[in-house]
Amino acid sequence: MSAGKLALFVVPGGDSAAGRATPSADRSADRSDDELMLLVGGGLRTAFDDLVRRHRRRLLGVAVRYVKHQGLAHDLVQNTFLEIYRSAARYQPRGSFTSFLYRALLNQCHMARRTARSEERLLTAAATELVARMSPETAEDRILAHERDRRVQRALDRLSETLRAPIVLRYTGDLSYQEIADVLDIPLGTTKRRLFDALEKLRVLILEEP
Repeated sequence: MSAGKLALFVVPGGDSAAGRATPSADRSADRSDDELMLLVGGGLRTAFDDLVRRHRRRLLGVAVRYVKHQGLAHDLVQNTFLEIYRSAARYQPRGSFTSFLYRALLNQCHMARRTARSEERLLTAAATELVARMSPETAEDRILAHERDRRVQRALDRLSETLRAPIVLRYTGDLSYQEIADVLDIPLGTTKRRLFDALEKLRVLILEEP
């Protein structure tokens, strides 16, 4: 299956009963992610298609930030959805599907980075002059507006994975602090501290640029 057909993901091995339209499928837009996953675990193909359509755009954005290669990013998102589908029968609905999903994506990204490092720079979202003169709390609100600044790109590439991951999840995946904490399996306070430290480190690295 090509990466461009993620929105039309076809569940392998689905039977005829799973493929039939049902009243519950018609109301899928009103269902939570957990409810859709339960339907997927029960064999409803359209529920999984709905999950893919609901989340693939943001997942692709995060993957591109990590590997800076559109084709590879599509493959990683595809692999993530395959992993999610395969685990549907065992999924326990606890209101944390977003964390479950992004944790799976980060695992895919980390494996890709270990096996084939991209030569291109990762993208971030802060303008040099703004990060240099604004406090991290203020820069945080406007960081996406200046994501193409090349000096900031170079600075982000120099961050450790510990600091890079929360930045990408926050400003590309648009995850909340609590969702980031769940994805990285760290306390909420640690998440906020790492974001603060990452923004401050970016500011310092940018100021060190010649």
